[in-house]
Amino acid sequence: MIIQKVEKSRLETIDKDNLTFGSGFTDHMIVCEYENGKWGEPRLMPYGKMEFSPAMMGVHYGQACFEGMKAYKDKDDNVFLFRPEKNFARINKSTKRLAMPAIPEEVFMEGLKALVDVERNWVPFGEGFSLYLRPVIFATEEALMARPANKYMFAILATVAKSYYTAPVSAKISDYYSRAANGGVGFAKAAGNYAGAFYPTQLANEEGYQQIIWADDATHKYFEESGTMNVMVRIGDTIYTPKTSDRILDGVTR
Repeated sequence: MIIQKVEKSRLETIDKDNLTFGSGFTDHMIVCEYENGKWGEPRLMPYGKMEFSPAMMGVHYGQACFEGMKAYKDKDDNVFLFRPEKNFARINKSTKRLAMPAIPEEVFMEGLKALVDVERNWVPFGEGFSLYLRPVIFATEEALMARPANKYMFAILATVAKSYYTAPVSAKISDYYSRAANGGVGFAKAAGNYAGAFYPTQLANEEGYQQIIWADDATHKYFEESGTMNVMVRIGDTIYTPKTSDRILDGVTR
């Protein structure tokens, strides 16, 4: 791995108590590029803006998927990841469905370890606090042909995070819009799945709901998942949750 560290950390400029989720990026990121049928050497480098062509195929044809995971710190200053092997398996399940190259385990795992280690001081301690990690892969080839790209970038970003929700969530059961269908990409953490859910979620927000509980596309009678999490229902002493399928993103906490 090629390592290039910042000369001075920005940590002291971050107001951890007033962050919104997904902001407050750390000093570094991991970047690894795929070209000519193989992955290059991963780089740990300063976080910053990058230059891409407006003809980048990932923008036009949606070859992009990601993961979301967290690092936690205990009272003894130890830092932990939660089931990273599950996220690794899931992102490659997504890449396969989107005709993208599989990410090598050593690139994913060693990249996570290197980033979390160098950003150890950024990992907050306390209930509801964590270092949110965002592995992402997207097509970077400059072309307008509708086909799988030949160039990709894999990156891992990190942000200081508080709980996604700070209060109980009010959710609307969707009886018209659908998130996924049989044979589709609902099981993949594909970027386009989120784009397609934004408009129905906006409508739900206007009615006072924070989230949507998606139902099956055929009848809208059966719960499948929420926009940001899997769903379970407690009836008496029994927990019910939908079986995973190609319509449901399988959560790592199941």
